[in-house]
Amino acid sequence: MNAAGNTTLPTKPPRNWWLWAIVLGFLTAMTVWSGYGIGFSANELVCNIAGGSRLLEESWPPDFSFLPRLIDPFMETVYIAIVGTVVGGILSIPVAVLAARNLSPDKVTWFLDRNFMNILRTLPDLFWAMLFATAVGFGPVAGALALSVFTVAVISKLWSESLESIDMGLPEAVRSAGGSWLQMIQFSAIPQAMQHYVSYALYAFELNIRASLVLGLVGAGGIGMILETQRANFEYERVTLIILAVLVAVLIIEQISETIRRRLT
Repeated sequence: MNAAGNTTLPTKPPRNWWLWAIVLGFLTAMTVWSGYGIGFSANELVCNIAGGSRLLEESWPPDFSFLPRLIDPFMETVYIAIVGTVVGGILSIPVAVLAARNLSPDKVTWFLDRNFMNILRTLPDLFWAMLFATAVGFGPVAGALALSVFTVAVISKLWSESLESIDMGLPEAVRSAGGSWLQMIQFSAIPQAMQHYVSYALYAFELNIRASLVLGLVGAGGIGMILETQRANFEYERVTLIILAVLVAVLIIEQISETIRRRLT
């Protein structure tokens, strides 16, 4: 309110339309350039819509008579995800601790462990599945080993960042009282970030259920192998049933996991 008693509104900041225009133009140019790089053709897309429509017609309705045959493969998928989560979750603890800058004993250890963790994250789970399938043979063991590595990559990355944000007062007190580095980690660092660890482990289990479906396509066991077999035999109505069954299972697991995570916070 000014001296005359009139209410004045604050001046609106100028809108940088030119900046938004530049960003939009840049994104458009990058999209067109990328589409040209992959050989995208709108004409071919329109011409192939009929083939996609035919595939959808052949995929519906699902063949529910095939459902009993999915029980054992799906349970195998759950077993693979559990083993991968438990083994990978345990192995991720030292990897995450050494990758935390504030907890690693020295810079060399931190650098080596950080790069090791980056290598695990760079290589996809499908690569590890093919590698272990070649090493130990096709089946659920290869899938469990692949998901173990995948779990280490996921949890160690997320949890190392949580460990870096803990209050260092207690760890420093343990060290000042004569405690060893291992005692500092065990009694002061890990307890502060344990809730985050459990949350990340549950999240990794959800990812492993989804990933095991893909790993089965390369012979790593689970319901994915049934999916690939039915797809190769053009049994698309059974493929639809498998996808729906996995979707329902994933939604249930996500809901249970979310409930547990809410209770931990």
